[in-house]
Amino acid sequence: MILIALGVSLLATLVPTIIYAFALRWFDRYEKEPLPLVVGAFLWGAIPAVVLSGIGEVIADVPLSLFSAGAAKLIGSSGVAPLIEEIAKGIFVYFIYLVFHREFDDPIDGIVYGALVGYGFAMTENWFYFIGAWFEGGWAAWSVLVVMRQFLFGMNHAFFTSLTGLGLGLARISAPWWVRSIFALAGLGAAMLFHSIHNLGVALAQANALTFFIGTLSDLGGVLFVFVIVMIALTFEKNWMTTELREEVATGLIDANEYAITCSYRKRLGAQWTARLRGNWSAARRLSRLSQVLTELAFKKYQMRVRGQDYTREINQLRQEAAALRVAA
Repeated sequence: MILIALGVSLLATLVPTIIYAFALRWFDRYEKEPLPLVVGAFLWGAIPAVVLSGIGEVIADVPLSLFSAGAAKLIGSSGVAPLIEEIAKGIFVYFIYLVFHREFDDPIDGIVYGALVGYGFAMTENWFYFIGAWFEGGWAAWSVLVVMRQFLFGMNHAFFTSLTGLGLGLARISAPWWVRSIFALAGLGAAMLFHSIHNLGVALAQANALTFFIGTLSDLGGVLFVFVIVMIALTFEKNWMTTELREEVATGLIDANEYAITCSYRKRLGAQWTARLRGNWSAARRLSRLSQVLTELAFKKYQMRVRGQDYTREINQLRQEAAALRVAA
């Protein structure tokens, strides 16, 4: 029976998480993040971030033991845990921002990386919670907790850490160093704040149901806020492409049809599926790669023009690859 509980709990946390992660990747429309970094972000959340959080919270229990049991639990869940967990999760997002900065273009990239770390963290944490619920209350308690943590609060850790990524994404498109610093710190601070509000609402729910409602409302409102930011950022990304790729049409690197396909996600998918339905899979792959190359070219030109970063070598390489893909058509 224990093995069944372990296996069912793993499925209960793994399947929804995979669905959430694929849905998130769909929103990263124009320039999808490299698969190694995507997998790395998820795995960081699933293992190292959980381990670091566990160690940090055990250490924090020492000074908390000076308080009464009730006060220590409240401070630990709503104050200490959000601070430690968001730092542990955010480490990898900051790592990507600093080391793989050429793959970190804007707020959408930050949200994607942060949310993936959060999904990984939630998957592992939920598995432990589900097992604990089964041991304490059987399948009834297990079922209630699965519904609560996977559906009502299923987006929480992804939402919290996406705020860290959002802050870094805003920093990425900002010029003055002090503005970048403010955005980076504000993102991490917002992640901690919303995490704390949620935990406080859950901790006080037995005393006052209103706190649970407020915490849940902040979660749902926060997810909606991030969704709106993603939609706005997608609009900006499309504007970057339509602006920066006009020069490539004028110089003859691409034609008007390729320009239109690249700047429209719907047209990209339509052109690729048309090629597949005709059995021309090589053409579909070429169209996909050409769109990716042109998108990256537009982003690099924008960053060079707005932030003054020297991407001359990358821009020339991307233009050469785009020309080679057109010749291969």
